[in-house]
Amino acid sequence: MTDSDYQMKLNEWQQGLLGFLRGFEAEQEDIGLESVRASQQRLEIVVDEFFSLTNKTFFRQTPDSGMYDFHEALARAANYFSDACETFINAGGETFNQSFLKSRFCFCKGLERLYDLRLQLPLLESWWYTEAAYKLKNSLDPLFVESDPPVGLMHKVGNASHAQYSLYVPESYQADCARPLLICLHGAYGSGDEYIWTWMRLAKSAGYMLLAPSSMDMTWSVLYPPTDVDAISATFDEVCGQYNVDRQRVFLTGLSDGATFSYLLAFSRPELFAGVAPIAGELSQVADRMLRKKAAGDVPFFVIHGVHDHIFDIRSVRSTCGLLQHLGYNLRFDELPDWGHAYPYRINEQRVWPWIDALASKDPL
Repeated sequence: MTDSDYQMKLNEWQQGLLGFLRGFEAEQEDIGLESVRASQQRLEIVVDEFFSLTNKTFFRQTPDSGMYDFHEALARAANYFSDACETFINAGGETFNQSFLKSRFCFCKGLERLYDLRLQLPLLESWWYTEAAYKLKNSLDPLFVESDPPVGLMHKVGNASHAQYSLYVPESYQADCARPLLICLHGAYGSGDEYIWTWMRLAKSAGYMLLAPSSMDMTWSVLYPPTDVDAISATFDEVCGQYNVDRQRVFLTGLSDGATFSYLLAFSRPELFAGVAPIAGELSQVADRMLRKKAAGDVPFFVIHGVHDHIFDIRSVRSTCGLLQHLGYNLRFDELPDWGHAYPYRINEQRVWPWIDALASKDPL
């Protein structure tokens, strides 16, 4: 394979992978609206023989001079994506949930490795940005960045005070300019290093810092909120100790159990947040005492829930929102007639982000 042949094959691979990335992300948000098999068939059509062919051809070829390390790193990312695709398409029966989580794990591991190679993959550049931000990519992700403190995507180990967490600091970060921060909480059996990807594109495009903590146990401590409230508070303090965070523009969101806990975290630490967006979760009865005190009464809430949610019944969420409104909370409730219980991508971009951006644009009191 000549140098020009290698570059041509690399370009073809990027175009094929972009189709898979878009298709897989779409199915993660739409899963459950129809039969699982319909979702799997859609992805099969998108992918076709992409992974099997590129594994036999492109990744078995000798790369251009000086690109051996790049080629090997790209192959590792491709293997993760191939495993994610195969696991999702073959999932079924009683083990579907476990297989779905495994496919999600592989997908996110592939994204992390791909992100490290992004500056060498120009045909995939659009994947990392919203359409509006793409024209600003050179200023959002400069070739030369400050490295102290570190920027980009990073993972921090847990300690006695907090669990492990993932953190994204925009590549254009400079210590003399405070950055807004979004904290996002994963669902049950999830983790910060996978859930962060539901928000990476928006955070990168908007220049936000993004903090994705992991729960101390397999899910958030809903029955005894102080466990994870204290842990997240310690994580937040650690980040603020190293980076210039705009304390007037800190926002909170969560999915499923993460949404349920976002209520409890906001009620426990209302002074931290300029807005809270629970997605596909419900308010726990543990919050009753906090509600009687009207905790976080000045914090705007944006509740989003699907009518077809099979985990948290929409009727319970309607009741909760009615109660919060009756108590005088600043609440917006979007009930989605065509959504169930899945990962939010379009929802984040089309609904949650404009709401956060509007709040962030207001002058602080």
